[in-house]
Amino acid sequence: MSLPPWSFPSSAAGQPPAPVAIQQQQQDFTYQPAAKPSDAPPTVVHWFRFDSLRLHDNPAFTDAVMSGQRFKAIFIIDPWFNANYRQGPGVNVWRFLLEALHDLDSRLQKKPYRTRLNVLIGQPTVLLPELFQKWNATKLTFQASQVSSESMKYDEIVKLVCTENNVQIVPFYSHTLYNPSDLIALNNGQVPLTYKEFRRLLPLVGKPPDPIPEPNPMAVFIATKPTEEVDEPEGVIPTLQDLGFEKDEALYTNSWVGGETEALSRLSSFCTRRVTTPNDPVHWLMSKDTLSPYTRFGCLSPRQLFAQLRQFASTSTRGQVLFEELTKNLLLREFAFLVGSSSPKFDSMYGNPLCIQLPWDDNPEYLQMWREGKTGYPWIDAVIRQCRQEGWAHFLARQSVAVFLTRGYLWVSWVHGKEFFQEFMLDFELPVSSVCWMQSSCSGFFCNQIESYDPCLVGKQMDLEGRYIKTYVPELKDFPSEYIHAPWKAPAFVQKEAGCIIGQDYPSPLVDVCDQGQLCCKRIQSIMTALNDVYGNE
Repeated sequence: MSLPPWSFPSSAAGQPPAPVAIQQQQQDFTYQPAAKPSDAPPTVVHWFRFDSLRLHDNPAFTDAVMSGQRFKAIFIIDPWFNANYRQGPGVNVWRFLLEALHDLDSRLQKKPYRTRLNVLIGQPTVLLPELFQKWNATKLTFQASQVSSESMKYDEIVKLVCTENNVQIVPFYSHTLYNPSDLIALNNGQVPLTYKEFRRLLPLVGKPPDPIPEPNPMAVFIATKPTEEVDEPEGVIPTLQDLGFEKDEALYTNSWVGGETEALSRLSSFCTRRVTTPNDPVHWLMSKDTLSPYTRFGCLSPRQLFAQLRQFASTSTRGQVLFEELTKNLLLREFAFLVGSSSPKFDSMYGNPLCIQLPWDDNPEYLQMWREGKTGYPWIDAVIRQCRQEGWAHFLARQSVAVFLTRGYLWVSWVHGKEFFQEFMLDFELPVSSVCWMQSSCSGFFCNQIESYDPCLVGKQMDLEGRYIKTYVPELKDFPSEYIHAPWKAPAFVQKEAGCIIGQDYPSPLVDVCDQGQLCCKRIQSIMTALNDVYGNE
């Protein structure tokens, strides 16, 4: 089972086969003989993609429904998902996506649209021509991919398919605050490769465009003249069981519900909740109040979020502080998408021109223990297990596990960590995660000041009494707080009283943080010195 880095190119040639469950669905799905163009009314098709699952601030969708022709909505599950990484997404990611699709289908069935979301399985370049013929399509609209340079090239292939079938194609950019071509044009046609350079462009481009509302119902009704009856879809939304998961596999918590309806509901009170919540580090570590999974899947427009923050900033000083804090995060995301979509192999080490080629160790044992949350360091293990169980973790927690895996202690390539996030994190976005992993591992996008992350010290700063650790590492739930961050230091009788013998019920430390930390630090220092000798301090 695997899901692409949203809208990534797909190719059956030379790629691993599709998951068995999806292969079977694809075999079961057969088209009826296509209607001749003269028998079907002219149709505009809107292609909802993995990162555009909404009706508000969706210019491609608005263009389609206001065209004055029959309207059809599609979503395509490409079976060659694992063409880009070995592990497919976990059940949490799939479930969130399926919930978002059901929500979208439900919204489309209501007036004024009165249609269904046609969920198809197969390669877009194969399915689209068949749909064009069957529906007498005249135009295809969709949100243009901004994930990577490879995905943008795939969009060019889709354009060729449309041209060959005499179908007009209308892509729109709406997954970021700005149209990337506008920013590049302001930089003399060059992609800004540093965040500082990117920030210099913002006064020139001005504030982001306002979000466009969901199409006016009366205008849609006049344009499309929908019937009272809703046609059955060509393909239905699969279940988790259809995708190969067991019946009892479900989200660890019900806090995450996919879909635009939930996203807009959360947004309505998001700012107020953020400024009134007590500043308790443990609360933020375990909070499910973020909106990042919804922007990742396009259930929430980043422009809509920015507009909400901007409006709230005008109400109070606390609102202004929140606006500055979260706008910074949105701009960092903007920079990541801009540079990531313009650089080849951005999500990998080899062939990536912006990644320093550090000599990482090949240590499957270290990687496996880290992936399973069995490093013997409770703070690190708690974060990993939260990622696996809930699909989310606070950014400071993510930074801790990233440094631990890479340049801090285990000296394992950041690419493996990125793939772990790709598998489990609900808010994984390829360019953003790649930038963060390169930065945390000192492989790119970092300054000369390199911070150290002692897993015990950071854990104490964020979770002094161990409430967070005890939630996700239940083996240590009865450990006294004074030993919770370094349980191997607890006397034997304390371990026995807590019902957890270190090395038996919970792992001993995988590495010695002092020895291994010093070794990794020396490696980084020598590499940075060599780079400075060649490139200076730029």
